[in-house]
Amino acid sequence: MPAGEIRRYGDQMEKERRKLHPRFKYAVLFLTLFMVEVLIAIFTRGVVRAYLGDVLVIPALYFFLRAMFFPKDGIFSVYVLPFVCYFTGWLVEVLQALSVPKALGLSASSFPGVIVGGTYDHKDGLCYFLGLLLIGLFLALETHWKDDRRWFYPIAVFLHWTWGYFQTCAGFFVFLWYRKCRHFYYKGVVRTIWTKTSAVSLGMFIFTPREPDKDDQSDWAKRTRAYNERVAIHEYGHTFQSLLLGPFYLLVIGLPSTIWASSKNLSRLRREKNIPYSRLYCEKWASKWGEKVSKEEADWT
Repeated sequence: MPAGEIRRYGDQMEKERRKLHPRFKYAVLFLTLFMVEVLIAIFTRGVVRAYLGDVLVIPALYFFLRAMFFPKDGIFSVYVLPFVCYFTGWLVEVLQALSVPKALGLSASSFPGVIVGGTYDHKDGLCYFLGLLLIGLFLALETHWKDDRRWFYPIAVFLHWTWGYFQTCAGFFVFLWYRKCRHFYYKGVVRTIWTKTSAVSLGMFIFTPREPDKDDQSDWAKRTRAYNERVAIHEYGHTFQSLLLGPFYLLVIGLPSTIWASSKNLSRLRREKNIPYSRLYCEKWASKWGEKVSKEEADWT
């Protein structure tokens, strides 16, 4: 075989190895946790059997789904899939509370009976949340605490999807509408560079103005990119307002901010009186919190 073909074959094999590696890693983690669950079921009693298994079942389900369907890192696999697993645990609890396993005639010792369980216990919800935190810890360790992943990120995301559900849900639908735009992790939230010249923050989704062409290295393009980064810090500050205010965010922050930005009369007043956009209480608050948390400069214009 010619040297060139050997090299191409080697490169192809290396690509295949890298492609299979994430699946293999997650499969090993799943099988390890599955064996631990089996040992807990066979050899333990009391608190260990009642609660430790429920803690581990959430990461076990997560690793199974990553191995089978979502091996690559992405917004869904990192930010959404852990909560799919978490709420799956709660779905099982609801089925138990409704006595569905008993109605279906599932034996507690059968495989479906073991999966669904037999007795509702509200304490299991805490176990599932601890399992969610274990997933967050794993994701942080997996990237050596980089890529905006920290052990506490599940807590913030959990609050966004519960306490701040309305704005986060709205942000998710806007994210889907602009799914073809550029998206990436940004300090624990999801940032989208959309096609508009304005910016908005909805829960854990922030949308910042369109960027100049990546090949444009003019002074204007550099100033625009720098400005957009300051805007992103400002919008990031709004995400903490969302965490604090929850369902009141849209009324206390969203509505005044929208009126302040879109009203032609207020825009004219700001121009005539030379009033910065950040003069409004919620905008000033967002820039201050964005700078405090990120240690970077926010937009104050």
